[in-house]
Amino acid sequence: MAGEVVQFWNEWGIQTLVLLSFTFQVFLLVVAGIRWRKASASAVLMLLLWLVYLLADSTAIYALGHLSVITNSSPEHHLVAFWAPFLLLHLGGPDSITAYALEDSRLWLRHLLTLVVQVVGAVYVVYSYVPRSSSTLQQQAAVLMLAVGVLKYAERTWALKCGGTADIRRRAEKWGTVYLNSIWSERVWIHVLDRGDDNEEELLIGAYLLFFLCIHLFVGTVINPSEFDMSRLSLPRGEDVYRLVEMEMSLMYDTMYTKARVIHTWYGYCIRAISLVATTVAALLFQFSSRRGYSRVDVAITYVLLVGAVAMEIVSVSKTMGSTWMCAWLYRLRRERLLGLLKYIRRSFRAARRRRWSGSIGQYNLLHLICIHEDRSELGGRLASMVGLGGWWSTAHYAGTTQILATDLRELLLKTLPRIDARNSRGIHALESRGLDKDHAGWCHWSTNTIDFDQSILVWHIATDVYLHKSKARVHTGTTTKLAEALKVLSNYMVFLLVTKPDMLPGLIRRRIYVDACKELYFAWRIFLADQSSPETVLPKKWWHMLKGLFHHDGPNGSRTILETGQLAGSLHSTYLSEYRGEWRYSPTGRECLGSCAYRRADDHARELAAELLGMESRRSGLLEVIFEVWVEMLCYAALHCSPDSHARQLSNGGELITVVWLLIHHLGKSE
Repeated sequence: MAGEVVQFWNEWGIQTLVLLSFTFQVFLLVVAGIRWRKASASAVLMLLLWLVYLLADSTAIYALGHLSVITNSSPEHHLVAFWAPFLLLHLGGPDSITAYALEDSRLWLRHLLTLVVQVVGAVYVVYSYVPRSSSTLQQQAAVLMLAVGVLKYAERTWALKCGGTADIRRRAEKWGTVYLNSIWSERVWIHVLDRGDDNEEELLIGAYLLFFLCIHLFVGTVINPSEFDMSRLSLPRGEDVYRLVEMEMSLMYDTMYTKARVIHTWYGYCIRAISLVATTVAALLFQFSSRRGYSRVDVAITYVLLVGAVAMEIVSVSKTMGSTWMCAWLYRLRRERLLGLLKYIRRSFRAARRRRWSGSIGQYNLLHLICIHEDRSELGGRLASMVGLGGWWSTAHYAGTTQILATDLRELLLKTLPRIDARNSRGIHALESRGLDKDHAGWCHWSTNTIDFDQSILVWHIATDVYLHKSKARVHTGTTTKLAEALKVLSNYMVFLLVTKPDMLPGLIRRRIYVDACKELYFAWRIFLADQSSPETVLPKKWWHMLKGLFHHDGPNGSRTILETGQLAGSLHSTYLSEYRGEWRYSPTGRECLGSCAYRRADDHARELAAELLGMESRRSGLLEVIFEVWVEMLCYAALHCSPDSHARQLSNGGELITVVWLLIHHLGKSE
């Protein structure tokens, strides 16, 4: 068996590699676009995309390096030398993906060196093929395809350079904001406001015109207020400004992770035209050439490569002509008729809606984690810990996602953002604007302003859950219920960032605080279970229950642990009241008041904060709104103090709500 495999590889290995390289390019062309809307893709598809991206270049380079050996070995396989230009074309990649991660663009010099080496190798293979070919038409076709392959590979390398933050920053500083002011027109926003709900294409043009502001934010450069004044622009409000920001994010994704920045230039359009014409001519030349003496399999593969190359060039030109960038270009040239026709075609295919952010936000809840962790009897965690993947298991198996449109979070965010202190406050402004000073809400002030940001998130998260489970107002009206749901989603999202993406939060994020809080909550939950006399509360320990738990995923917003999390929240509150004889009080120690890192655990302070909130409920109306505004201020504080690189890096994963809020703050003029 092994001998047969070796024999097959010796005879048909290069053919297999070339077809595999072509298959990878087709897969990337079709699938790469899902990265911006990652929530709509399965985990298996995303894993395949990652693997194909990594293997595509290696496969083409390996095949190109072995073409000369195959060419010299057998006359009937001389045609394989004609495939060298196609491998260069494959190394150029599709237009929809250049970099998979932000770091790929920073390695563009490495790609440039690889470009030089592979082009030299391809030229050598074609040069050795030309004297052996009996057909002049095939020689001309090989030269044409070699030119196309070099152009496409060079274009990809240049796109990687242009997509790097260093190059974008250099161009942004060179052009200045005069460029933005020179193309701005108030009439865009008049059209946007007049079209009602069907204004996606106008919003896209507006996003392009404001894109220079977005570039400045993502690369961390400073805009001089005297050169560019946001207040003089008739920006849309409400849902329109939210959609505008989503589309700006998609344009930034195109700039950093696709060829868009190179395609939509004069030389990018020239490359598209030359590639399509040259590839079509090469296919015709090969069709009319003599193929006598060549292997039928090699001839069939050559046809597949030629037809596939022509098809991919047609797709590339079609997408370029119908793109958002083309709409903006026609708008700048004042080609109203062509612009109207293109927008009509795009509306027919709902092309602009594909620019929208997926709206998927992560969810992670500590009380849910403790209850579901016990339900699975720690089997999964113990197995993962044995191989050093305990942290990954906890993140992957206990986190969840939800759609922002499934709740009223988006509407409440847009309503709350204009009236908060987005930059300087982590919740103090929200408390004081509602009359809750330090004398009336001491633990609230201490938990938002005195302690470090990572512990503040944990304290408010646990306290919010306890308050929502024990509050008397949570069942009153539909408005209150919607606000409570949005509050819980936002609280879970902040903890999701803390646990899974700590680089998006400011300051030092210490995992030890999170681990200690989980241990104490788990200990409290075990004590509660031990005190229950009903056998129904004893969780099953059968092996099939534990095995089933390994493969059953129930996110923080699921229904399986509602009863258990409520019991845990009630136990935390009742334990605190029993310790302090049924009353809450604000009495931090002197060491805690100094902001030292040696204060007590987050779960202790969370019980104190929850008790204070529940104690104020009977005397203070609108407490849910206050808590929601505190969380919004924490989110805005994190968004504005997150590094631009972290925001840019998350675009390759479909974007994050914190990035949407970051851009909204600047568009609403709340950044100062």
